[in-house]
Amino acid sequence: MAKPKVYDTIILGGGPAGLSAAVYMGRFLRSTLVVDAGHGRAAGHQVNENYLGFPKGVQVRRLRELGRQQAARFGVEFCDCSVTRISKEIDNFVIECGPELTLRSRQLIVATGVSDIWPAFPFVERYIGKSLFWCITCDGYKMIDREVLLLGNTDEAAITALQFLRFTPKLTLVAHPGYNAICPERLEDLKRNKIPLIEAEVTQVKGARGMVKAVQLSSGAVLKPEFLFSLYGKIPNSQLVAGLGVMLNSAGYIDIDENQQTNVPGVFAAGDVTGAHAHQIACAVHEGAMAASAANYALYPPLQRHDTDEEGPLKHEKQAA
Repeated sequence: MAKPKVYDTIILGGGPAGLSAAVYMGRFLRSTLVVDAGHGRAAGHQVNENYLGFPKGVQVRRLRELGRQQAARFGVEFCDCSVTRISKEIDNFVIECGPELTLRSRQLIVATGVSDIWPAFPFVERYIGKSLFWCITCDGYKMIDREVLLLGNTDEAAITALQFLRFTPKLTLVAHPGYNAICPERLEDLKRNKIPLIEAEVTQVKGARGMVKAVQLSSGAVLKPEFLFSLYGKIPNSQLVAGLGVMLNSAGYIDIDENQQTNVPGVFAAGDVTGAHAHQIACAVHEGAMAASAANYALYPPLQRHDTDEEGPLKHEKQAA
């Protein structure tokens, strides 16, 4: 019976962080497999306009395709599947993708991102990335002088609504009547800045080709915004690696050091799942590159290390610069 292949590194997630790590690992001549279920922010319809090098913006799906092509050029392999379980077996990590497929690697780079919390109206997926957004840094610029309906229940949502005044005064905030946790001070801030707050639930959205035309509320009101913003938050996709003993912070993000290393030897993390930086493509690409550099350094035998310390590649690359 053939001995199962053991990769140097398996990267969990094929968004900007995972693909950046893949390009670096391929160029380090490390056997690398990217396991990707094809979900998440990098699989949406949105066009990113603040990533350097694309003057007219780039659709995130296109950026993902380009990243896969680039990594494949350096020998990186891809497996399009969902991971159901991760465990440790002596010196290797064991990644199960259902009962039919088991993969093994010496290291893991976790780039599984986050799951955004969307409103529950029917066919919401048609609007995501076209007229329903979640990130003021990414898409606030598109809202200049537009009618925008914001959906959120927290003080953070109220503060984000106030930040939107930089782009447009045509704002309405809708809070769910059963979950509205906005404090009196933030309610007064909204009132003073003429941002109406409606306690209701979105029950239906009408539109065409992903562009919203009308929003029906549980109160009976019908609003006609041009764009929607979900400010309900997100959940880090860190549950699978938590079973390995990887430390998470109080919000569920993976704890990392300055080299993207977790507390578990051989496990690195990058991108939105770490919560270390703003949830931007540029930050994810940076973290992926850092994680790969640290992972590659960890694979060197003692003879190929600069010295015997535990500080990893960051110190030595700074010295070389």
